Amino acid sequence: MKSRSVACVVGLVVALAGCGDNGADSSPEAVVSVETVPDTAASAGESTASTLAASTTSIDDGITRINVTVGVDSAPDRVEELTIGESVELTIVNPDADDEFHVHGFDLGGDETPAGEEKVFAFTATEAGDFEVESHVTGEVLVVIRVS
Repeated sequence: MKSRSVACVVGLVVALAGCGDNGADSSPEAVVSVETVPDTAASAGESTASTLAASTTSIDDGITRINVTVGVDSAPDRVEELTIGESVELTIVNPDADDEFHVHGFDLGGDETPAGEEKVFAFTATEAGDFEVESHVTGEVLVVIRVS
């Protein structure tokens, strides 16, 4: 199985439909399944710990991990690129305020997360497209997950 790398690409993002609509959810729910992705850091002889410290995105134990800290590395033009079928662990923390996070297209979120605590979403990127991750408290887009 070929090793994959995850690249953080910053560019222009076309905004997806916002949360506020007519109250009806017409988007299909994504199916969550598990798939193993090779650990490219370990296969390259690198320490996983040094890979995690060097980047907010890493592949470890077959899972692509994306870390977002609100107000530090969150931005509507931050785009994380994934391949269909990748297992993802998205960790978000707002160090300054209670928050509520939502991953569009995968119907994940809805629980309030206290200030400074991590919210972890584990899912498989099953559909192609751009999926906004946002704060329901501020309405800000924190990161866009692009699946192709």
